[in-house]
Amino acid sequence: MSKPVSQENFEPSEISFGGGALSGFYDSFEFSDIVDACTEALDSGINSFDTSPYYGKSEFLLGDALLQIRDKYPRENYYLATKMGRYGKTIYEMDYSAKKTYESVAESMKRLHTDYLDVVYCHDVEFVNFEDVVGKGQALEALFDLKSQGKIKYVGCSAYPLDALLKVAEYQHAKGQPLDIVLSYAHYTLQNTSLADYAPKFRAAGVKYIMNASPLCMALLRDEATPEWHPAHSGIREAADKAAKIAAENNLSIATLANRFSFQGKETFGLDSTVLGLARKSEVQDAVRALKDTKERENTETENKVYAQIEELFKPVKNFSWKSPTDIELAKPENLK
Repeated sequence: MSKPVSQENFEPSEISFGGGALSGFYDSFEFSDIVDACTEALDSGINSFDTSPYYGKSEFLLGDALLQIRDKYPRENYYLATKMGRYGKTIYEMDYSAKKTYESVAESMKRLHTDYLDVVYCHDVEFVNFEDVVGKGQALEALFDLKSQGKIKYVGCSAYPLDALLKVAEYQHAKGQPLDIVLSYAHYTLQNTSLADYAPKFRAAGVKYIMNASPLCMALLRDEATPEWHPAHSGIREAADKAAKIAAENNLSIATLANRFSFQGKETFGLDSTVLGLARKSEVQDAVRALKDTKERENTETENKVYAQIEELFKPVKNFSWKSPTDIELAKPENLK
């Protein structure tokens, strides 16, 4: 099913392969798992891959896996997106200088075995001063220069706070050099749908493409209890755990319901793609099956009932966000050891 992608426009599949799952931060796997996952993704029509230098060995692993299957799936059959600027857990491990930007993009291309990148984002713009993003001799200036050289096709920014992302987008639009694309995460979920409200603002600022990552809200909306490290405040965490219990009591999975809801963002506000963390063939199959199911049938009566109960649970914390950077991310690295 894999075929060449458009070179004139960015036309990602509704699911994008999220390379954050390859970081090793959350799970362990074999290299063969990644090769199988990439093969399954391309065979299933997924044509967009997302990674970052911050995601551990993700760029190396993804690049090596795609290289291994390049005879069957040539480079022109998929989009590659990566990021620059964030290289560690804290704000002290950010570098948005033009010099580092050029170096970072060159390193990413080498790791990903490609001579061009479809998308490069400034990673987590809320971690640095505004001028570090848009100022002279800084990240966006370098990225747009690389775009003019043909090494990058689309320049974008990612962030958790939507206001931070919009501020950059509006500044660049007023400058006459609008961002091509933005990547938001955990803002079109069962708990927070703010991205739908911001989408028209991004479009008005000249942003052509809008991506949504983490429909499970960074493991908040999963069948197991919310992980201890999750930055959401207690009210959101408690509501999420109750929502998972209600889903289970009705023989449903909160994760499946969450993905199903987020996939509907394409129809709701013109979302271009949902980035899902994938590392195994079975995970790709589950994601594709969930998307297919979402498109082929209406919600069942039971699903609608559970969605209504979940909406009621989240009502007191609807569209609440957590602090970013978190206290841990604001700490000096030596204090985290």
